[in-house]
Amino acid sequence: MYKFLSIVSLLYCSFSFTVFSLPKEIKPFIEKHCVDCHDAEMKEGELDLEVLSFDLKSEKNFEHWFDIYDRVLSGEMPPKKKKRPAKEDMEHFLAFVKKGLMEEDLKDVQKSGRSEIRRLNRFEYENSVRQLLDAPWLRVREHLPEDGTAHLFNKVGGNLDVSHVQIEAYLSVAERAIDKALSAAAYSTKVKKYYARDEKGMTRNFWYRFGQHSATRATIPLLGTKAQPEVIRKEAPISVGKKNPQLREQEAVGVVCGTYTATTKYDFKNVKIPTDGKYRLRIKSYTFMAGPNGRSGGDDHGLVTGRQEWWRPDRNVAFPSNRTEPITIYALKSSGDSRWAFTYDAKPKAEVFEKEIFLEQGEVIRPDAGRLVRTRPGWGGNANATKEGIPGYALNWLEVKGPIHEQWPPKSYKALFGKMPFKVDKDKNVEVISEYPEKDAERLLLSFMRRAYRRPVQGVEVKPYLGIYHKAREAGESFTSSMKSAYMSLMCSPGFIYLEEKEGDLDSYALASRLSYFLWNGPPDTELRDKAASNKLNLNEQTERLLKDSRSERFVNSFLDYWLNLRELQSNPPDASLYPDYYLDDQLTEASLLETRMFFTSLIKENRPVKDMISPDYTFLNERLGNHYGIPVGEGVQLKRVKIPQGSPRGGLLSQASVLRVTANGTTTSPVIRGAWIAERILGIHIPAPPSGVEAIEPDTRGATTIREQLKKHNSDKSCRSCHAKFDPVGFSLENFDVAGGWQTKYRSLGKEGKKAKGIGKNGHTFKFRYNQEVDAAGELKDGRKFSNIVELKKMLVENERQLARNLVSRFIVYSTGEAVRFSDREAVENILNKTAANKYRIKDLIQEVVNSKIFTRK
Repeated sequence: MYKFLSIVSLLYCSFSFTVFSLPKEIKPFIEKHCVDCHDAEMKEGELDLEVLSFDLKSEKNFEHWFDIYDRVLSGEMPPKKKKRPAKEDMEHFLAFVKKGLMEEDLKDVQKSGRSEIRRLNRFEYENSVRQLLDAPWLRVREHLPEDGTAHLFNKVGGNLDVSHVQIEAYLSVAERAIDKALSAAAYSTKVKKYYARDEKGMTRNFWYRFGQHSATRATIPLLGTKAQPEVIRKEAPISVGKKNPQLREQEAVGVVCGTYTATTKYDFKNVKIPTDGKYRLRIKSYTFMAGPNGRSGGDDHGLVTGRQEWWRPDRNVAFPSNRTEPITIYALKSSGDSRWAFTYDAKPKAEVFEKEIFLEQGEVIRPDAGRLVRTRPGWGGNANATKEGIPGYALNWLEVKGPIHEQWPPKSYKALFGKMPFKVDKDKNVEVISEYPEKDAERLLLSFMRRAYRRPVQGVEVKPYLGIYHKAREAGESFTSSMKSAYMSLMCSPGFIYLEEKEGDLDSYALASRLSYFLWNGPPDTELRDKAASNKLNLNEQTERLLKDSRSERFVNSFLDYWLNLRELQSNPPDASLYPDYYLDDQLTEASLLETRMFFTSLIKENRPVKDMISPDYTFLNERLGNHYGIPVGEGVQLKRVKIPQGSPRGGLLSQASVLRVTANGTTTSPVIRGAWIAERILGIHIPAPPSGVEAIEPDTRGATTIREQLKKHNSDKSCRSCHAKFDPVGFSLENFDVAGGWQTKYRSLGKEGKKAKGIGKNGHTFKFRYNQEVDAAGELKDGRKFSNIVELKKMLVENERQLARNLVSRFIVYSTGEAVRFSDREAVENILNKTAANKYRIKDLIQEVVNSKIFTRK
C-alpha cells in the first residue's frame, strides 16, 4: 500500500508540472502545435513546455513567455514545415499571453518604475566633472573601471554597480581632477618654439647606419628642398642656431617613412607641457622628394631585383614635391601610449598649420606621415617609391602656446574658489588665502553643491561636507587642503554620481538631466537648468538646440561605439601575411571611423529617412578611403561629402569599412558574425548565444575550403541550422568585402593554389598571399526572397522601413532611459512609429518622438 501511494504521489507531482497545468485558454494550442517539439524528450531550443509554468511573477518564466509570444507573433513558430494554426486559434493564444505579460509588466512598472536608478558611466562622469570644474581639458575616464553593458549599451542601471573599488576610483579621480583644476592657476601662458634640428631623436638618424636599408629609416638634413650632405658627412654643424635666424627658419629634418619602430620616430620630445590644459600648436612643415638610389635593380612595384635599389632614397639629392602628404599628430605619454589629436595636409610649399588641442602634463608631440612606408624586419621595398623619386615629409619647427587661459584667474580655479586670492610656491602648489575661512568654506561648498547636483539644493544638505572640512582643519590641514577633501567627498556623493529620478512623471530637473545625458552624454547646461527651474522646459525646442550644439558629438560617438561596436575597431588588426596592404595602415583605420561618425551625424542633422542608413546616395571620404572604395576623390586627409557612383556597392552602414572591420577577425571574414551583427544591431532580431559545446568554425587560411562549404557542414546539425538560418544569408551578402572592407571577388589564401598577388605592403613586405576560390555573395532570406549581392540585399532591407525604424527607436530608448523596451512599452513604440511613418521615419523625428513619449518622460 505504501509503495502504491508513493507511485500515485509521484505521478501526481509529475503531472502537476506538465503542460496540463497551463491555463485552459492556451493549453489546447500548446498541446496541438508546440509540445511535440518542446517536451522533455525533444526540448528543441532548450525549451521544455512540459515543465514551464505560466506563473509570470517568475522573471525566468516571464522571459520564456515573452520569447514564445514573439516567435508565434512573427510566424516563426510553429515552424513552416508544420501545419499552420487556424487564424482564430492563433489570435486567441496571442491575446491571452499578451494580456498576462502586459498585466505583470505593468505591476512591476507601477511598483518601482520602468527603469532602475543608475549611476553615471565613466564617460558621463568625466563630462560632468569637466563641466563642474569648468575644465573641458580634463581626462579622467581611463582612471575609472570599465562599465558593465546590457542591451549593447553602458547605460543600463542593473549593470552599473557601485562597489568599494568603484568608490575608491571615484575618490582618486576626484582628487586628481581637483588638483589639475587648481594647478591651472600656477601657470601663465607661454610660447615656446621647438626646432626639429634641436631634437636629438631626429638628428641622430642623420648618421643612421644599421641594416641593409638604412637610407629609408634615416633622416635627411634639408635646407628648403635641397639636401645637405655636408651635415651627414659632419662637415657642417647640425644647425646654424640663433646666429642666423633666416637660415635657421629654412632648416628642416626630412623623412621618407612613417613613424613606427624605435629607429623611425620623429617626435618633438623637447616639448614641455607643464600642466593639463588647452594649448595652441603651430607646426611648420612641407613635402619633398628624395632622389632614387640608382636607376636599375627594381621593377615597377618598387621591389628588389638586383644590386642597386632605386626605391632606396639617395640622401644627397632632394627636390620639390608635387603632392601633399597626410599628417597625423598624436599626443604621446612617457609610457609610450599615444592619443590622436588631429590631422592636416602638409603641402609642397612650406606652411604653418595651427590647431588648438587639449594636452596633459608631460605629453610630447608625435607627427606621423602615415601614407609613407613603415619598415619592418624582412622588408624589401617601398610602395610609394618611383624611379623619379621617393616622397617625403619635412619638419621645420613646432611652436607651443599655453596653457591658454580665457580669463584670470583661470576658469577652473574660479569653479573651486571664485575670486579668492592665492599664492603659488616654488613647487607650483597653489594655496588659497582666506581671511574668514569658516564663512568661506560654507559659502563655497554650497555654491559648488548647487552646481554639482542637477536639482535644487537646500542649505542643510551641505552640512555633512562642511563637517568633512572641519575634521580636516582639526587634523591640521590647510584651508585649501580641507576644502579639497570636502569637494572630493561631494564629487563621490549619490547626488552627483547618480541620476536622481523618482517614480512616476519626471520633474523638470530630472527631465532636463535625462535629455542632456541622452544627447550630450553629460549634465544640463545653464539654459536647461534655468528652463527647469522656471518650469518652461520645452522638449522639442531643447532637443533641437542640443542636437545643433557641438556637444552632440559626444552622443554620436558614444552611441555608435556601443550600438555598432566601433569601440572595438582596433581589436582585430588586419593580418600581416594575408592583408599586408592594410597592415599598419592607421590612416585607413582613422578615416573608416570618421566616415561612420560623419555619416550618422548627417542623418540626424539633415533629418534623413531611416532607409538612408542602408542605402543612401552619399558618404564621406578622403583620399585614402576613396582609394580603398575605388571612388577617386583627390588628395587630402580631410573627409568630404561624396556622391556614391551609380551601381556602386558602397553607401550605408553595411558597406562602410568600420563596420566591415569590427565584424571580421583580421584574418578571415565570417557570414556568421556579420549576419548576426546585421540581424541584431540593424534589424533588431535577438540572436541567442551559441549552445555550449558547439565548436567555432576555424578559418582556413590555406584556401582548401570556402566559408560557405564549412558552414554547410556545420549546419548539417538540425539545432545549428535552425538558428543560423536567421542570420547566415544576410551575412553572405557581405562576403565581397574583406576584413578591412576592401572589395574582393576571390578569397585570399596562403596555400599553393591560386594566382600569386603582386605588390608591396605598407610594412615594406612583398605580397605572399594568393587569390584563390571565388566569392559567392548570394543568399536567400527566410521569406524566400533571393539576392545575389549586397546591392540587391540593400533593396530588400529598405522595403521594411518600419522594422529599421523600430530597431533604431529601441536603441534610442535604451541609451536615453537606461532600460530596454519592456513588453508594456511596445504600444508606445508603435505610436512613435505611427507618428513618423508619413515622413518615412526621419531620424531626427524619431529622436524627437522618443523624447516626447511617456517612456522618456516617466521613470
